[in-house]
Amino acid sequence: MKNNFIYKLEDKSRLDSFLVKQLKQNKSYVDKLLENKLITVNNEIPFKKGLILKKGDKIIINEFINNQKHSLIKSNKQLEIIYEDDDVIIINKPKNMICHPTSFNENDTVINVLLNKINIKDFDDQLRPGIVQRLDRNTTGLMVIAKNKLAYESLINQINKKILIRKYLALVHHKFTEQRLLIKAPIDRSKQSVLKMTVSDEPKAKYAETEVFVLENYQNASYIECQLHTGRTHQIRVHLSYIHHPIFNDSLYGKNDGYKDYEQFLHSYKLSFYQPTTDKLLEFECKPDKTFIGLKNELKNA
Repeated sequence: MKNNFIYKLEDKSRLDSFLVKQLKQNKSYVDKLLENKLITVNNEIPFKKGLILKKGDKIIINEFINNQKHSLIKSNKQLEIIYEDDDVIIINKPKNMICHPTSFNENDTVINVLLNKINIKDFDDQLRPGIVQRLDRNTTGLMVIAKNKLAYESLINQINKKILIRKYLALVHHKFTEQRLLIKAPIDRSKQSVLKMTVSDEPKAKYAETEVFVLENYQNASYIECQLHTGRTHQIRVHLSYIHHPIFNDSLYGKNDGYKDYEQFLHSYKLSFYQPTTDKLLEFECKPDKTFIGLKNELKNA
């Protein structure tokens, strides 16, 4: 269980409103934290979510690291399947969908939708079976899921050997002076927010490497391609914020640029790897959505 302490409180704020603002999450997420008694105020579980805070109050947020057993439930939501064979599924993941169930046992995840296509019993972790690469809730685009354990092991091995290629498109603030750069900066959990990661020199921080190619520079923005050489949580978003080029509308690592219910302009557009059984090279590309293209054109013509 992770703990996060927050000390700077505005006087006469509602608890739920404060948490929405502080955590940069929606109200339903905060409600779930409260319902599951994962919030304490001055070391006591609050009796109502509308509790009025006062200066000096201490809030502790406890968020589960999910090792609990939950039953997976088939979801009737639709996913765009780009490719499928006996070993792998390639999808175009939409906005506002997570990859697998969380502590709150959400049932409309990628895994829930693909439940009948994956050999669940083949995997040790039956809540996240076949998840080779994770995309954040509001990162769109190509994602590969293994349908069986042998395929999973092959794909993980290809990631470790840097054979499986993952490329992303992003719209970021400010111009670049270089056309290519390699960001090598270890990543750890932030001490300021339970939801954030940060570049850190702590011994426990994990090595992270992102390669950036500048596709187009605009007046005060850039259109870039990012290639992952490691796969840390929020890696691209953390690294771009660290070099002062935060992704547009990334309210967690940058700022809200006015695109409601969209969040970060980050898209997984290219994926290539060797098919686990046939060893045939598979390559896929997927264009960003209309909102992404619309902002790109707006920035280009500004």
